[in-house]
Amino acid sequence: MSTLVIRGGRAWDGLADASIETNIAIDGDRIEACGTDLGGGRSLDISGCTVIPGLIEGHAHLCFDATPAWRATFDSDTPGRMLLRMAANSRRMLEAGITTVRDLGAPTPPSIELRDAIATGLLEGPRLLVSGAPITTTGGHCWFMGGECDGELGIRKAVRERVKAGVDWIKVMATGGNMTPRTNTFAPQFTGGELRACIEEAHRLRRRVTAHAHGIEGIRVAVEAGVDGIEHCSFTTPEGYDHDSGLIQRVADAGILVSPTVSIGYRRWPDDGRREQRAAILRDQLARGSRMLMSTDCGIPGVPHEALAQAMDVFAEATAISPVEMLRLATSRSASLLGLKDLGVIVPGAFADLLVVAGDPTAALADLERVRYVIRSGRVVYANPE
Repeated sequence: MSTLVIRGGRAWDGLADASIETNIAIDGDRIEACGTDLGGGRSLDISGCTVIPGLIEGHAHLCFDATPAWRATFDSDTPGRMLLRMAANSRRMLEAGITTVRDLGAPTPPSIELRDAIATGLLEGPRLLVSGAPITTTGGHCWFMGGECDGELGIRKAVRERVKAGVDWIKVMATGGNMTPRTNTFAPQFTGGELRACIEEAHRLRRRVTAHAHGIEGIRVAVEAGVDGIEHCSFTTPEGYDHDSGLIQRVADAGILVSPTVSIGYRRWPDDGRREQRAAILRDQLARGSRMLMSTDCGIPGVPHEALAQAMDVFAEATAISPVEMLRLATSRSASLLGLKDLGVIVPGAFADLLVVAGDPTAALADLERVRYVIRSGRVVYANPE
């Protein structure tokens, strides 16, 4: 296969403070060189465009359809239809420039099958990290995915089952959730001892544990148990949000990954003060050094799988961070925090997972929606030239 040289545009490497005019040479699935004076080979002219690292989605649900009727769809799916739905959702994400996805909740068998099918080239899609069915209590949040267990022995067995199946992460539901009636979003689902057993077993088997946690007590129990990551980490209360700066600092000091699941859905919230409460917490988490990555919880109602770019604009608006810093959260920073070697950057030797957009997203995040090309492992897998 001859070298592919991307020419005529700008590039942002995932790290710098601005894009520059440069060319990029790709050999196989890796970036070979970056510079203005590169040799021959096949050319891809991106004049008027900017190439950046492919985007990384830190929290997805490929098995959901993002509609209000999501549960009826989920319950009526056959295993085969669910796998097809997940494949179609992953393809939409790829065409939006999302080249890596961490799926944190779907029945385990189709999660593993889809990840491995993409990895072996059976179909095109983003690189996948999967947790399979989240570990939850009997009748707990997302019990319908098949992850119910109780007690320390039960939770250890659940971890072992997932590792046997081949998951990349262990997901545990530390609190209830809004999408599961009769669960308590504000209270812990597991005891500290049960969560510690989960984490101990997962670490013994070289897997990290991320905990779904909304309410403060659930977050506190997860921190004390020693989780590696917290999903949502929203500090919710029945009245809104409780801005607990002390607990935010504890999360940051412990080096726990924070996956805030900020989505385009926030723009539909009523203007009753809750949006600013949540934004203030996000700003405090960043200011206190939280190890934060970009995530949206896509697949839940009103949050399309391909809407990461719009969510990044929401996040930047809420926190007043710059477009470049927002881009880092969704590329190099997410790659680093998730342990994804040679991803999220444009440097020689890195995987050639790239997004080409019209304009320059380091100056205007809205340009992320003007997708022209998506390159995955050195191959153009989507093209929409004007």
